[in-house]
Amino acid sequence: MRNRIILIASLALGLSGWTPQSSLATANLKPKKSEIAAFLKADVNKDRVLTRKEFRTFVRAMADFGQSTARKIRFFGAYGFAFNIIDKNKDGIVTPVEMRNADEDFRKSK
Repeated sequence: MRNRIILIASLALGLSGWTPQSSLATANLKPKKSEIAAFLKADVNKDRVLTRKEFRTFVRAMADFGQSTARKIRFFGAYGFAFNIIDKNKDGIVTPVEMRNADEDFRKSK
């Protein structure tokens, strides 16, 4: 179950200087349009990171787009569990890089 929850990290939006048009191509992370839309919806204060509350909004948006792991997280209410897996440095926010790293870890474990 833990590995399935990590899949939500597939956002892959780029590095700290992220903008929808610029650093995505440079970082070669290839996010899906749904991932970008969900992140932009969730990142209310536009600081390019997600708080726990914003992460919940992100997961809900991804679930609405049909992303299977996001749907499971929403169904079980496992937002905090997923957030804690992704927030490796335990600073209380998740960055696009942390989410990409968690996604890559998940893919390697399959």
